Amino acid sequence: FLLKELDTLRAKNKKLQDKLSEKDKELKTIKLDLELQERATEAKIAEKIAALVEEVYSAQRERDEAVMARLRLANEERDEAFLRVQRLEESLKELENINPEENDMTLQELLNRINNADTGTDILKNGAIILNRIHRTKEHKKKIIAEEMNAVIEQRDAALSE
Repeated sequence: FLLKELDTLRAKNKKLQDKLSEKDKELKTIKLDLELQERATEAKIAEKIAALVEEVYSAQRERDEAVMARLRLANEERDEAFLRVQRLEESLKELENINPEENDMTLQELLNRINNADTGTDILKNGAIILNRIHRTKEHKKKIIAEEMNAVIEQRDAALSE
């Protein structure tokens, strides 16, 4: 009877050991699945972080390009304004040579206003005034030359008729 009971207990023990090893395998499988899920989650997080970093770098590059474009535009506008000032200064020198006692102070004041101007509209406004004066001076000079030419022609005609 004891041998039979021992065999029954051995069989139960073997079944329990089989169940234990099966449960052990299931536990290892669950642990591996959990580890794989963690790694997959970490990979997804790393992928999202990489995408976010790339997006930040892309946005930074776009911002840098926009800033550089604005700087180039500002430099071009500054250079153009500087060239206009130089042209106006050259025109002032021409005007000083034409009629220095009349135009010296006011044109110099206008050029100082241009040099001290804060906005492009101020530069354009004062530049337009100077250009207007240059135009009037040229017209005045043309009138004087025409009058002198008429006087010379009259003198020549008088000399020819004599």
